[in-house]
Order: sequence, then structure tokens, then C-alpha cells
Amino acid sequence: MGSEKKKVMVAIDESECSRYALQWTLDNLSQTIDDNSQLVLFTVQPISECTYAYASSFGAAPPELIRSIQENQNKIASALLEKAKQICANNGISPIPHQSNPHSIAG
Repeated sequence: MGSEKKKVMVAIDESECSRYALQWTLDNLSQTIDDNSQLVLFTVQPISECTYAYASSFGAAPPELIRSIQENQNKIASALLEKAKQICANNGISPIPHQSNPHSIAG
């Protein structure tokens, strides 16, 4: 067959379940995550906080408030990815981090 790299993706958030999923992946699939495959860490920023901001002010939330909430969510997602990358490094794996921001998706 071809030499296409296989990918293993683990979605992470702040929950204990996602930390368990990452550790399970590292414990059980580390031998398959080598030069022929990649571990992708994926996190998505929630949109609920902005929804509450809009709802609480009936759609008149100041843009500065929305930007502040989004910046805070970026920091949280980045911290999650950094922590997960450290866990991977402790297990000898170099993951590919990916962060998705639903606010930037055109709809």
C-alpha cells in the first residue's frame, strides 16, 4: 500500500474524560504513533459564553466584551493544548495541535 501517514485524533477539553482519552491513546497506541502516523490534538472553543452575552443584553453587547470573551477562550484553549502537548512529550510523542474557533466560521 501507499506510504500515506495515518492520523490519530484526540479531542480535548477541560474534562477528566478527555484527559483519560489522551492518556489511553498514549498508553495503547504509542507504538503505532511513529514515523508513519501522527497524533493530532484538537480543541474547539465553545460559543455559549458569547451567546449568553448577547442574550443578557438583548443583542446589544459591546464589541469589547465579545472580544474579551473570545480572547479568554483563546487563552483557555491554548493552555489546554499546551498541557496536552506536555503530557504527550512525557510519553515521547510529538503531537500536532489544532484549535478551532467557531466564531471565525462563516455561516
